[in-house]
Amino acid sequence: MGIVRFIGLGVALTCALAFTSLCASAQDSNAAKAEHFILEGHRQMMLGNNSDAFELLRHGLQLDPTSSVAQSELSHFWQYLRQDSLSLEYMKRASQNDPNNYWNHEALVDFYVNAGKTDEAISVLEQLAKQFPNKEDVLLMLESLYKEKQDYANVIKVLDALEVKEGKSEQLSIEKFRTFVQMKDEKKAFEEMSELAAEYPNDLRYRVLLGDLYVDQEQYDEGLKVYKSVEAEDASNIYLMSSMLNYYKRTNQDSLYQIQLNTICTSPKLEEDTRLRFLNGLVYQTLQENKNPQPLLEIFRKVRAMPQQDTQILELCTRFMVTTNQPAEEVKPVLKEMLAINPESNMARNLLLEYAVEANDTAEIIRIAKPAVDYSIDDPVFYYYLGVAYFQSDSAHLVVKTFKKGLQYVNDKTNLQLLTNMYALMGDAYHQLGDSKHAYECYDSCLLYRPDEAMVLNNYAYYLSLEESQLNRAEEMSRRSLEKEPDSPTYLDTYAWILFKQKKYKDAKDYIDRALNAMGDSLTANDATVVEHAGDIYAKNGLKERALELWQQAAELDTPSAVLEKKIKKKKYIKD
Repeated sequence: MGIVRFIGLGVALTCALAFTSLCASAQDSNAAKAEHFILEGHRQMMLGNNSDAFELLRHGLQLDPTSSVAQSELSHFWQYLRQDSLSLEYMKRASQNDPNNYWNHEALVDFYVNAGKTDEAISVLEQLAKQFPNKEDVLLMLESLYKEKQDYANVIKVLDALEVKEGKSEQLSIEKFRTFVQMKDEKKAFEEMSELAAEYPNDLRYRVLLGDLYVDQEQYDEGLKVYKSVEAEDASNIYLMSSMLNYYKRTNQDSLYQIQLNTICTSPKLEEDTRLRFLNGLVYQTLQENKNPQPLLEIFRKVRAMPQQDTQILELCTRFMVTTNQPAEEVKPVLKEMLAINPESNMARNLLLEYAVEANDTAEIIRIAKPAVDYSIDDPVFYYYLGVAYFQSDSAHLVVKTFKKGLQYVNDKTNLQLLTNMYALMGDAYHQLGDSKHAYECYDSCLLYRPDEAMVLNNYAYYLSLEESQLNRAEEMSRRSLEKEPDSPTYLDTYAWILFKQKKYKDAKDYIDRALNAMGDSLTANDATVVEHAGDIYAKNGLKERALELWQQAAELDTPSAVLEKKIKKKKYIKD
């Protein structure tokens, strides 16, 4: 029995070994096949055949479920398909199946960080730091995540590790100093900064920082000692000057604070960008704390007296002055200084133009806007106001020239009212020049954008009536203008005059009476034409005595034309 049992055991063992060998052979065969599919999948991916690549990689993974290559590649596919949970799961498996693959672990960290799983990311990085001690990137990523968690003790450990690898450096010492400050470990912060100051004795910044640390801890005497030691070597050191400003503020020495403030801002050693940042901070502080703006305005006056490399400080000064509602007469000199440096400064020219428009100063509008037009600045606002000023100066040809140039810069961002006003005024200018064809083209362009622009409808209609042309269209346009402003004496007069031209005398009288009532008793030279029209309409309605009174009144309001004088002399209507 023992022999039989022994022989049986040998047969069983032989069979087991044979089965294991067959399984291993099958596994090796599957792994080889899997590698083939995975390599082909990678090749198709490189060729841009992503669908084929995806299927090949999935099949390869079915053949070899432990393939970290397939899992890593598929993780990126799932990420592309926005299947974030699947993508993360595949990358975790890839990392587990190939623990020595640094890049898979790094990708896994990225997944965790993007998913907001900071603790998981730190866990992987801590393992990587042990596994790959020479990888500085790992330590830097750990430092960043520890900072994010405000885990300052571990930040210090990482910085210590970097210091061991790289040696003591200025950058690392500064980081450690800042971290100790965050940890409120003043003792260690002092030690770190003291070592740094001792290591770099020629760099006075570190001694200034050491003084700052004393001041932050309200050890003002110690801080002042450090500052004085720096002052003995370089009294104009900008870091020292800034720290002394903070010292005076913290110790409530207001007069010295103001003196120091002036000294810093006007220091010729201060670089322009630093001066700008400093002034910017003062502006913000003054506005936030609702302080009296005058001390800062005085500083700006002194800074403006210094040579300016560009307009940035002047722009800051202007914004501060406008925000604190300084008078226009005080802002204007700053704007003119800006234009002296940069004649194409839109900010300066726009604001000067705004002030001139508010003052209705035609000569100043021309003085400000004309150079902008000469420089071909692409802002239609300058062309518009220059054109308006020329119109007010009875320079119709210059109105047309200016607006034609300005219309080149109109785009879909241009204010629609400005655009239509340009067309309307250009139409009026063309009419003054006796060019009805172009005048009407401008009016049509204006009405294309704003079909109910009352003044254009009125002017267009009136000029057509003077030509006795398209009277039906003129009546329709005039009626639309009255719908917008039914009590306008000008629009009522136009409508009455068109009816007069159509020989609708009774209807014309109704509207001219409304115009006269709307004007009231305080008439000016501008009203003479309406009053004369009223006389003409009354005459055609057989009311000759009233017509004569109206003609005489029109002659008194303004210098009468030869035709009006004939009407008065002959006491009857005479056509122009």
